[in-house]
Amino acid sequence: MNVTYLHHSGFSVELETKVLLFDYYTEGGRKAYFDPAAYGDKDIFVFVSHAHEDHYDRRILNWGALPNVKYVLSSDVRTEMDFAGEILRVNPHESHDFGGIHIETLQSNDEGVAFLVKADGKTIYHAGDLNWWHWNGEPDFFNDDIKKSYTTEIDKLKGEKIDVAFVPADLRLQDKYFWAVNYFLQTVGAPVLFPMHFWGRFDVCEMLRQLGYGETIVKITKENEKFEI
Repeated sequence: MNVTYLHHSGFSVELETKVLLFDYYTEGGRKAYFDPAAYGDKDIFVFVSHAHEDHYDRRILNWGALPNVKYVLSSDVRTEMDFAGEILRVNPHESHDFGGIHIETLQSNDEGVAFLVKADGKTIYHAGDLNWWHWNGEPDFFNDDIKKSYTTEIDKLKGEKIDVAFVPADLRLQDKYFWAVNYFLQTVGAPVLFPMHFWGRFDVCEMLRQLGYGETIVKITKENEKFEI
């Protein structure tokens, strides 16, 4: 598969017959770039984990008239009433077969959902904003609830053979930035993990590698960078 890091938590995953686009966000159009016309011979599935503006760029709706584009949107994501695109709306803890792919959802402990997608013989996990949001200085009861909500959802993935995972590593969490990645890799595992939601701090990739995760962590260095997996 070919994976392109777009921006923030946005990635495209090109498979044999399909393209999966997750949480496309262009920050005013200045950074991420995805052209559906480049994949005219493949089905394109546009995933939006939740409606926060750093995960949902309404420019994706401009592609709705293209016959090979379908949308998988968290139920909190709004479109115009007359939007003509083909949409599957999802809630947490659901399972769907849609357009030749299989989709399962987890419940985010922020907003919306996380996605587990099976397509063309591959299994891809995209966390959305499901993260171990331990904020230093918050009350213990808050951080304990975050721990429980995160670990409970990730535990649902035990036994899955995930090929590629996209997991937040947000340095605003200070010394706790790696906890989500650590728990995911210890509990579920994946041979390839892309950090995300790191707000332009590309150095987080090397920081994670130095914690012992090694080349499991993909070293992203710029927007629109392509990787062959």
